[in-house]
Amino acid sequence: MAGRPKSFDLNEALNAFLQVFWTKGYNHTSVDDLQLAAGIKRGSFYASFGSKDDVFASVLNTYWDRATESILRNLECSKDPREAVARFLRYAGNFMTENTPRGCLLLSSAADLSCTASRDGELVREKMNALEARIAAAIPEETHPANPKLAGRDQASALTSFVMTTLLGLNAMARSGQSADRIRQAAEYAAESVLNSGVSQQSTV
Repeated sequence: MAGRPKSFDLNEALNAFLQVFWTKGYNHTSVDDLQLAAGIKRGSFYASFGSKDDVFASVLNTYWDRATESILRNLECSKDPREAVARFLRYAGNFMTENTPRGCLLLSSAADLSCTASRDGELVREKMNALEARIAAAIPEETHPANPKLAGRDQASALTSFVMTTLLGLNAMARSGQSADRIRQAAEYAAESVLNSGVSQQSTV
């Protein structure tokens, strides 16, 4: 036990843990599930990784660096913020359907943990706030004169909320087994709605 060399690769184990949390969700994942996925004994699990909460924190940080950052880069690919956000939504729709498991680990975890006082709940809220902040940063506050109902800041805030709501909806569709075509159609409709919104084409970057 103590002093014995590890018989498993830490990165491979982390990837296995990520797949378990992504597939089953935080609440339905047990330490036994994690052990089985990585092919390690309980003693080795606790000695190497700590608790389930410790593992999830490592998994979510890894997922953010690998997946979420790659999606968010779509917000930086156009001088027109509406086109950037529309591209982001289309990419998200594809991401939700083309990966196995389907959906998004962060968004699914938000449903399980965002209202809890746990350390992992705080981490999920931190990542969700970071996601929303990145989206908000891509949307300028200016509006067209033809859209007087909302002030510029309110218009940008409303559009940010619309994008976040769309992401949560696309994730729910993916996790509930909706067809890839329906999910992509919903993402496309949301993208077109953004393109036709009153947000100015002038970027604040």
